[in-house]
Amino acid sequence: MHTMDTRPIFPSWWRVGALAYTAAGVVCVASSAAFPDSEMAMLAAIAGALPWSLALLTLDLAPGVAQTAVLLLAGSWAVNAGLLWWLALRRPAHRLPAHDD
Repeated sequence: MHTMDTRPIFPSWWRVGALAYTAAGVVCVASSAAFPDSEMAMLAAIAGALPWSLALLTLDLAPGVAQTAVLLLAGSWAVNAGLLWWLALRRPAHRLPAHDD
């Protein structure tokens, strides 16, 4: 008798990684918003939000740019976290049955 292998395609450490990335994103974006003068907080938020944070290069240096940048970084982290969670939680479309030898 053949049984279906129902294990997820990605191991559970993907979920741990997605959770860690999500938590780091909340901390980095909140730090950037709370301490707008902190270069380290902003650099960490920008690095973690790559590649979407490259859109910061299109912003003009005008009043309100800091709020726009934080919103863009928050959205970038959310997109990346969403992709990681999708990878961590997706189920395989079909798996070959395990062979009983």
